Amino acid sequence: MKALNLHGVEDLRYEEVPCPERKSGEVLLKIKAAGICGSDIPRVFTKGTYHFPTIIGHEFAGETVEADDSELVGRGASVFPLLPCGKCSACQEEQYARCSDYDYYGSRRDGAMAEYIDVKQENLCLLPKEVTYEEAAMSEPAVVALHAFRKSGVGHGVRHWCNWLDIGSVGEGGWSEEYHHGRQNG
Repeated sequence: MKALNLHGVEDLRYEEVPCPERKSGEVLLKIKAAGICGSDIPRVFTKGTYHFPTIIGHEFAGETVEADDSELVGRGASVFPLLPCGKCSACQEEQYARCSDYDYYGSRRDGAMAEYIDVKQENLCLLPKEVTYEEAAMSEPAVVALHAFRKSGVGHGVRHWCNWLDIGSVGEGGWSEEYHHGRQNG
């Protein structure tokens, strides 16, 4: 398969790489849309990733092509990119964003700037039929923005602001909460 593979700072190559092999508990996604995050820019041009080579990309959506659960095959999904350890005190308190030993698609492990990616099934966020792959690929930054609004203390205005931005269907419909917690939403 083809992928954008970062071999070092300022050394991003579009090249042939082996297709990932799905393990039990994972699904294989055919990437349909991927975003370029502001954090991808320094990863490529100044800071690098945690190891080289690394396929970048953590804002993405795709179609499930292989899974342990055959009902998932053919379903569209975005993916919560954080992979918490599940063992540290923060994880035990379900504070996954504070995990002390996390993994992350696109920086600590291969990401989605490729034709396929294998992802943990528990990190899937199944798409409602009315959500496009392009919209779903932007769910991670939308959730980050929504979280910032909620933390700001703006209160009731957040709902109106989100509706005005037309992310209300994501943010206020419960989808972002499911996404934020890395749970499936069918």
